Amino acid sequence: MRPTLEVLDPLIPARRRLAVRLLLLGSGLAALAYWASSRVGLDPVDRCLLPVLATGFLLGALLLRHRPGTASWLLPLVHGLLALYLLASLAYQLLLEPNPSGLSPAAYWVPFVYFSAFLFFPARRALSLAHLYLLLFFLLAVLGALRGHFQPVHLNALAQFFGANLAYTALLYLLTSLREEYREVQAEAHTDFLTGLYNRRYLDLILPEELARAKRYGRPLSLVFLDLDGFKAVNDLHGHEVGDRVLQALAQRLEAHLRRSDRAVRLGGEEFALLLPETPLPQALRLAERLRKAVEAIAVPPVPRITASFGVAEARPTDTPLTLLRRADEAMYRAKRLGKNRVESA
Repeated sequence: MRPTLEVLDPLIPARRRLAVRLLLLGSGLAALAYWASSRVGLDPVDRCLLPVLATGFLLGALLLRHRPGTASWLLPLVHGLLALYLLASLAYQLLLEPNPSGLSPAAYWVPFVYFSAFLFFPARRALSLAHLYLLLFFLLAVLGALRGHFQPVHLNALAQFFGANLAYTALLYLLTSLREEYREVQAEAHTDFLTGLYNRRYLDLILPEELARAKRYGRPLSLVFLDLDGFKAVNDLHGHEVGDRVLQALAQRLEAHLRRSDRAVRLGGEEFALLLPETPLPQALRLAERLRKAVEAIAVPPVPRITASFGVAEARPTDTPLTLLRRADEAMYRAKRLGKNRVESA
């Protein structure tokens, strides 16, 4: 598991807002281009695709704004729609009806297909798409040249076109690579090196945000603390290597029982926390009980048996991150006092 992009990369929400604005702008520009071109005669590509672009961009902006979760499929669809229009438009003018001035206004849109690729996709995939588009544009230009209807004005326009596009893709790749390197460094800073779970620094970062979200929308949020019982004896009797294997086995068992929206955190030593959005107290208690039994079933020879004590707290309207942490911690220590290997609630 890795920290969410919303936390690690503060540009993610800004990128989504930028995508919404660009889609609205693109919708308006496509509608304006359709209206302006219709006064002088539309080519077949503009006649068919400009209304689709205007409508699709508008619907995409509205959907992305009100349902951010649709971004995973919506943004690639929008990108593909734009790429289809540009390829069709350039194919028409390079192969069938060259523009007397060199290239039609559709060529001005080409940087947007690179920009959207680097905005919506990981850097390597975006670079692959950029290379693919450049190759297709180049093949179209070669095929157009072979037809023998290019004039010097067309060759000059194409030379500037490809030079500018190479510069666009190189700059975007540099900027995106820097952003992804930043995100990887942040991910490492919020990951426990032994177990691969989140660390305490990450919990301190995400808990205030999750608590604020739960209060704002009136949604449940639960926090579970757990501590391995008698873990010091494991290290003393069997050594730290065995103790590390116990912690790694516990981390794997925790992750196997959690949803994608849940977060498992190693607080330090043998103490862990589970942050459970959209989870009321009864559901959190049932999960803690399942985990308690799952911990008992862990086998890490030569350790004969592993158990853990759990404390569960549901966020209250008056809670701060500190009070919620304290209540879960107190419930866990009450489980310790009452005999260990049990679940207690705050």
